[in-house]
Amino acid sequence: MRKPENILYGTEDQPPLQILLILALQQMSFLGVYLVISPLFARQLGLDNGQSLQLISATLLASGFGVVLQAFKVYGIGSGYFCPLQATSSTFAGLTLAKVHGGLGAVFGMVGVVGLAQIGFAFLFQRLRSVFTVQVAGLAVLLIGLGLGSYGIKLVTEADLGIMPGEQQALLCGLTLGTMIIFNVWSSGYLRLFSAFLGLMLGFVGSCFLDVIPDKDWLMFHDAPLFYIPRPMHTDWTFDSHALLPAIITGLFLALHSFGALVAAQRFNDADWKRPDLQMVKQGILAEGVTNVVNSLLNGLPLTSSGGAVSLAASTGCTSRYLALGLAGIMVLMAFMPKAIVFWQILPLPVMGSALIFLASFTAFSGLQVIASRLLDNRKILALGIGLILGVSYEPVQRSFQHSSLEAMKTLLFSGVSLGVFAALILSVLFQIRNHTRERRRFDAQHSSLDDVIRFLELQGKSWGARHEVVHRAEYATWQAFEILTEHGLLDKPNGGNSDKIELETIFNEYTFTVILSYSGTVLPLTTHPPSHEAMLTDDSAVMQMAGYMLHRLADQVRTRHDGERCELRLIFND
Repeated sequence: MRKPENILYGTEDQPPLQILLILALQQMSFLGVYLVISPLFARQLGLDNGQSLQLISATLLASGFGVVLQAFKVYGIGSGYFCPLQATSSTFAGLTLAKVHGGLGAVFGMVGVVGLAQIGFAFLFQRLRSVFTVQVAGLAVLLIGLGLGSYGIKLVTEADLGIMPGEQQALLCGLTLGTMIIFNVWSSGYLRLFSAFLGLMLGFVGSCFLDVIPDKDWLMFHDAPLFYIPRPMHTDWTFDSHALLPAIITGLFLALHSFGALVAAQRFNDADWKRPDLQMVKQGILAEGVTNVVNSLLNGLPLTSSGGAVSLAASTGCTSRYLALGLAGIMVLMAFMPKAIVFWQILPLPVMGSALIFLASFTAFSGLQVIASRLLDNRKILALGIGLILGVSYEPVQRSFQHSSLEAMKTLLFSGVSLGVFAALILSVLFQIRNHTRERRRFDAQHSSLDDVIRFLELQGKSWGARHEVVHRAEYATWQAFEILTEHGLLDKPNGGNSDKIELETIFNEYTFTVILSYSGTVLPLTTHPPSHEAMLTDDSAVMQMAGYMLHRLADQVRTRHDGERCELRLIFND
């Protein structure tokens, strides 16, 4: 794994302590926007102030536990990447259903079942390698970016309507986003590392200067206790049968969302990234599932991997897993300090929305790069296109089922990322019908052109989603093999049979693109070393040796075989 040029501190690098703490505070300043989810849900459940505070504190404690487990693998649980966790309002439908049928104890019982479901899906995902392709991974990352950007725009344009004039919203957005852009684009070193934090702080200072933070928010901050010891709600940990299907579905979509965030973490940390490491994805989803099981015992909300926090780390140049220790420390400290919790809640939403827009730019285009790195045929275009449209149209689709009696459908509409990825996965499985991994075509060795070979190989590359450069290498090497076989007399002369015909077969398995040339004639001699200059001048067979050597240079592996009737030349290209 090679560290990208834009990353100053990679996964295994350990930043200086003072830098680490400021970067952790920068992460918390972003994740703080999700703290408002806990009191919103507490209000929906009808919890009192003490229970609401316990809900927030428990969620923070579980988040601190989860980010450390994710970054520092324990017994094979954890991806090894910095990938924080956050609460999401998308789980409200399933949790509310559990509350209606089983009371508050069933809510936290469902959180535990959600975690167990994630653990089960983690093992399942690893076995579905042919479905969780590079293109699906790119779609997940793209949808995370678009979701962040859409939510950011919503916060900037719709927040505090009637309280904050539109001019002030635009001014705060310009100040926050402009500061982030200036320090990220036109600076380097520590200023670039802290670009998001500097933007948020200037946005907050601007909010104070414009006096746009309501007095009731300042009063809430003033009245919040400085220190608090979290106490369990003393609710029975129960489970209601009505919540079984919603819990499993919620676990599935949390796992799908986690898949996208973990792939983004892999993509941001490896300059030579080619495909998702599903073993690492499995370990990451396992860590998230275990965290949610612990969270259910603490009486917290379900957590999922934060694609925005991963993007923030990449955009500012520090993806060190040691950052997880600093962030966990701040989260645990905040769990005992309600005043600190309230401070992040009073930050004006246009300021937070600007941060989301900033992060969305990096994430969305990273997803586009992943998708564009592969050739696409109509099957993949339709699967990804429909998945993208559904993911982007998440809110209107959700609204159409808002008053429906189909509770299962409400639970299915978990988030734009999970909805889009789920649709792409289902269509990808459907399109596997009659989509063979082996294709054969016979070519006239004397009259076929380079265009005929290119057309055939590109068609197969698109069908299987191979990388552009791999297919281009295969095209050039295959045509060189054609010329070697025809110009050096290795093909039998036509005799009314299959002689003088080359049968071309392609095989793809996500890791290799193989081209097999089958013909009647003489086996091409292969060598891994070129002949000497003297041999080229005096030995007639040296030309054939040089041809075999050149094929070795063009392909990653070259093999020959002769079964008595047909010769086989196999060119293997690593994808």
